[in-house]
Amino acid sequence: MMNRNLARILLTPLLAACPSGAGLLTSQGQSWGAMQSVGGLRVDAPVVEADGSTYLPLLCDVSGLQTITVKPTAMNSSQVVRQIVVQRRKEKIQLQVVTGIADNQCTSVVRGVSLGRVPEGEYPLEYLNPDGSTVMLKEIKILKPNKASHATP
Repeated sequence: MMNRNLARILLTPLLAACPSGAGLLTSQGQSWGAMQSVGGLRVDAPVVEADGSTYLPLLCDVSGLQTITVKPTAMNSSQVVRQIVVQRRKEKIQLQVVTGIADNQCTSVVRGVSLGRVPEGEYPLEYLNPDGSTVMLKEIKILKPNKASHATP
């Protein structure tokens, strides 16, 4: 009884101050299987911005209303994407989609994520499951804009 009252005392101000507080408390990383069940995840070629940061165009819709790479087998109308977690481990880049309960601050569709400043090179891009296992998505090549080949007459 005392623990429940203590939880109410501690959580009530948090939930009152943050309209998406319930969503934050229910956020969780999704498995690759879950992502496939809502239509998949497409990753396009990275783009190096003028400031040197790398943007990775990707598309996913956790609602299950769109076919991205596979036909959806599940619908999650109450889910939104809270964030795309990006980790660089050794020479790999790993992604994980984190979802939560729908609110007016997030949507079910994501179109890309910043990878930050990544040195030039080729990197395996993996999907990181909540249990720590990974799924290889593709190799991505990061080239700085000044390294692009130019045709000469």
